[in-house]
Amino acid sequence: MRYSLPPLNSFKAFECVARHMSFAKATNELGLTPSALSYQIKMLEDQLQAQLFTRLNRAIELTSAGHQLLPGVEAGLENFSEAVARIKGLDQDKVLVISTGPGTASKVIAPRIYRFMEAYPEIELRISANLKLVDFYKDDVDLGLRFGRGPYPGLHIDVLAEDFLTPMCAPRLAKEMREPADLKNFTLLHEDSMATFLNAPGWKEWLKTAGVSKASWSEKGMHFSQIDHAQDAAIEGAGVILGRKVLCAHDARLGLSTNPFDFEISATAHYMLVGLESSFQKHKCKAFIEWIKAELDELCLS
Repeated sequence: MRYSLPPLNSFKAFECVARHMSFAKATNELGLTPSALSYQIKMLEDQLQAQLFTRLNRAIELTSAGHQLLPGVEAGLENFSEAVARIKGLDQDKVLVISTGPGTASKVIAPRIYRFMEAYPEIELRISANLKLVDFYKDDVDLGLRFGRGPYPGLHIDVLAEDFLTPMCAPRLAKEMREPADLKNFTLLHEDSMATFLNAPGWKEWLKTAGVSKASWSEKGMHFSQIDHAQDAAIEGAGVILGRKVLCAHDARLGLSTNPFDFEISATAHYMLVGLESSFQKHKCKAFIEWIKAELDELCLS
């Protein structure tokens, strides 16, 4: 049975407000005046004969009716988008866009991407390497491969693997080390993006766990904003990085870097895929999920 539906713009307005949980942010995104946006929501509520938002002092929240409506509206808008793309000759199921950090892109995906291409030649994989947060409703991105703890409100999350921290350096430097305390004689390389995690472990924590409790020198050394830059510096012999095991596995396999001490601590963060729940059901995304899980499992065992 078909029902008379409200205008599409009212559904777009509802989805935008629900996503931001803010009328002000929705007006900016949609380019509407506050009164025009309120009119769209009021028109939708009148036709549905149900209140969709509860207005609080400084916030809003979805009512029970709003929660029931939102999944269908999200799926409907995405179906509209895909239908339009097909008409324009853009087969969205053949182009897969993955957003990830530069380090993961260069040290995990790039060296192994040929395997994905061989397994799924019909899918064109595009990697967007940056650290900015993705708006999956506006940006042309299917999934985000992230290293962190979350949470990612409103998004589906698939936790893939944990990572561990261990010293890594050029083989010639490793030959000069006998015990963890020897690290005081070398330049320590710091990757500052880990500092964005609350209580993230670093050199101080690794040294303490390794039995070096009084290491006032643990904060000294060179600092990098990108982990792949720090890893490259370590490969060239600039110092020793407290590297992520997964990200260092490729360089270690090539003999470019090595672990002078067979001891590691948890990075207290995970690799995870994030995105709209509907994206995880697409063939191209399922293919990438299966592939990246297998690759990370192999790297974790390296």
